[in-house]
Amino acid sequence: MAKRRRSKKRHLSGEHWHFIGILGTGMSSMATYAADCGARITGSDVRPAPTVKVLSQRGIQVSLQQEGRGLDRDTNLVVISQAIAEDNPELLQARRLGLEVVRYPELLGLLMERKKGIAVAGTHGKSTTSAMIAYVMRRAGLDPSYMIGADVPQLGGGSHYGSGEYLVAEACEYKRSFLYLSPQIGVVTNIDADHLDYYYDMWDIKEAFTDFALATGEDGLLVANADDANTRSVVKQAGVRTVTYGIDRKKALYRAERLWRAKVHSNFDIVYKGKKIDRFSISLYGTHNVLNALAAIAACHEAGMDFATIKDGLANFEGVARRLQIIGTPWNVPIVSDYAHHPQEVKASIAATHQRFPNQRVFVIFQPHQYSRTRKMLPELAESFRTAWVTYICDIYAARDSREDQRSVSALDLVRQMNHIGLLAHYVPEFADMEDIIVGDVIPDDVVLIMGAGNIWEVARNIIPRIEEKGRRQLAA
Repeated sequence: MAKRRRSKKRHLSGEHWHFIGILGTGMSSMATYAADCGARITGSDVRPAPTVKVLSQRGIQVSLQQEGRGLDRDTNLVVISQAIAEDNPELLQARRLGLEVVRYPELLGLLMERKKGIAVAGTHGKSTTSAMIAYVMRRAGLDPSYMIGADVPQLGGGSHYGSGEYLVAEACEYKRSFLYLSPQIGVVTNIDADHLDYYYDMWDIKEAFTDFALATGEDGLLVANADDANTRSVVKQAGVRTVTYGIDRKKALYRAERLWRAKVHSNFDIVYKGKKIDRFSISLYGTHNVLNALAAIAACHEAGMDFATIKDGLANFEGVARRLQIIGTPWNVPIVSDYAHHPQEVKASIAATHQRFPNQRVFVIFQPHQYSRTRKMLPELAESFRTAWVTYICDIYAARDSREDQRSVSALDLVRQMNHIGLLAHYVPEFADMEDIIVGDVIPDDVVLIMGAGNIWEVARNIIPRIEEKGRRQLAA
């Protein structure tokens, strides 16, 4: 279990904090949060990302070289992500200068001690659920603080230091990071096999989630997905005060009934303690988003909000960037950008896309995330594309992978597995070639679903003007 240390009361105003790995979604949110608190923030990373623009608008200087030039003996704190290895040159420089160094989850735990924490954990749905909670509270005038590992346009980003009593945070299970947190309300959306480069097996994963549940303490509360078997097992093992939500489990305290999945939204009845409360509507599609909404409803209601206020907030929530986000419709070809990279996420995102665009061809572009995940989940990952019309696979995005991991599997192995089970899949390693193929093949009413947690978003951005130009040429012909 991760070790917690007592919060060091610090006056952030005027302090210099340096973030190594600042362009990661969680780290960029933490950086802007600290800037809101009055600290002067700098940071570094090794790859460009869309968050550079957001950070620069906040006056945060970012270097794409990690050589330690942004550090000096007056730097008050160095924050590193879980992906930063001990031999990182900038981290070594911080050690040589004797600077205080903390990892992201430890700092999040220290900041949560100053507020009433709502920590959203789970293999899938953390970003959307935590964004829903933060948005509903903010719309209600509660001005919560929040730290979300994704961009939420309606919230002006992924982080905010508010005057309210709550801090809503996405709680990552990688390396048991979420065990640094002691939330008043803990949420578990689901538990699936993932991060097997760190965890030994599902038993090991469930043990970590059990410890997270126990971290809510005697005065806290766990909000748990009753539809998920692994979550039910953890609830039973932890024995903490728990409220449940679900669609299929009739004993769940918060239930969704009479689901109507329309193209652009989902409607459902909320049943609480066996009694129908009201009919809710969310402008998100996919059954997985109904479950995310149920988790948010339960957490907000247990925090003291009434159902009418929660209903109003959810009805106006527009979603999270790169979560089934339609970023353009050039020549009547919807371009959908999604963060899915786990087999269950891929399957859910393709199913939701078919719900939104029934009877239309869905071109899928997928960038596998991590060599270790691809190798250990190859059969499940291949099967998850079953309902796509055609799938194009580019090279694997390396993240925390060792050289041994990178030699153990390739994107071509995934394509061969997909072909073996009868799926239409092609290996296209280069982004430029991928863009040429898609622009050449699509016609109006086709859908392009671009998925992955790496830099595959660049393809989505690049093909929009090219498809628009193709449409203009066709119209002029």
